[in-house]
Amino acid sequence: MNFNEAMDKALAQARTMQKQVNEAVNSAAEQVKPHLQKSIDEARDLQATLNKHAAASGEVAAQQAQTAIGHLNDFIRMGSEAMRESAEQTRETALKMVDQSRKVVEAASAAMGKGPETPP
Repeated sequence: MNFNEAMDKALAQARTMQKQVNEAVNSAAEQVKPHLQKSIDEARDLQATLNKHAAASGEVAAQQAQTAIGHLNDFIRMGSEAMRESAEQTRETALKMVDQSRKVVEAASAAMGKGPETPP
């Protein structure tokens, strides 16, 4: 996999993660947790991709990747907390995760040198 393919994969993972969170928020509160778990799993996959990118990149791109990884860490922490909360608390946390997923996509896009795309 060349550098551009790796970057495209990372951006696709970020967008997929953002889509999963959007779907979770739009679902009924009692149906949120499976979507949250899937988005957390996507976030962990993206984290691994960005870690590889940071190690193989120049200083500026590596710093941007680290910023994205920091947002991912916050996202995963929020999602893990939401999995332990009541349905209403989960819904509130999921709304916060939507905002955090936007930060992840923006930071990952900056790290890859591409503009963020809005999810469908």
